[in-house]
Amino acid sequence: MKKVSILLLIFSLFAFFAGRGLVIAKEKQEIPEVDGIYNDPEHPGIKVRVFVHKEKPARSVSSSLVCGLPDPGSSALVSAAGWHLPSSWTYNLNTSNVPSSVGSLNLPTFTNIALTSWSGASGNKVVFTKGVDTNTNRQAYDGRNIIAWGSTQGSALAVTYVRYIPSTGQTVDVDTIMNKKWSWSWTNQSSNPTCALSNTYDAQDILTHELGHWMGLDDEYTNSYVDNTMYGYGSKAEIKKDTLSTGDVNGVSAIYSSF
Repeated sequence: MKKVSILLLIFSLFAFFAGRGLVIAKEKQEIPEVDGIYNDPEHPGIKVRVFVHKEKPARSVSSSLVCGLPDPGSSALVSAAGWHLPSSWTYNLNTSNVPSSVGSLNLPTFTNIALTSWSGASGNKVVFTKGVDTNTNRQAYDGRNIIAWGSTQGSALAVTYVRYIPSTGQTVDVDTIMNKKWSWSWTNQSSNPTCALSNTYDAQDILTHELGHWMGLDDEYTNSYVDNTMYGYGSKAEIKKDTLSTGDVNGVSAIYSSF
């Protein structure tokens, strides 16, 4: 009887510490929401590049439609980040948690507009296909390249996670999470050109920037890039990132010219 009790005690202790080990291991698998390059803890050989799109501080005012917004060009060449998409890429939208001020039915529309611009910049070397919608709003290496609104770290407008193979530069998974804590809107530029709602972030403006990371472009922060789509700060009532500058287009073209 004593031997059985001892064996039960040993088994219980083993199960307890094994369980704690699993919890610790699970905690270590989290990818930080901080700009940088990380090893994917669950997939050896895969790197994860995290981009945090930061808010540009501005005085808060009441929201109203503002038109005649500037959309200047820029020839400043955007740097490559070190990866590229394959010739065909499927993306998945989470329309279930799109802010009502943006509209769930509008997400496919402006996502397609943005992706078409980037595809054209690559010389149509990348063709995007809309896959089935998803309810996922967290990044993961799961075969789904999602665009969703969810929770991110406080100062981020959006966070993009690019998983790629360093030796080849091949992208294997990409996720973009738009921060639901901010005030968002979308102004259809075909019916309201150069217009946006003040005191809100235009969803197409910010998403177009994030999709530039999908294509393989880096963030730029110096003043010479302030009118590029890939300028690393976003502002309220901004729509100039919707339109790719010459420097954005040339940056993408340089990446895909050899494919």
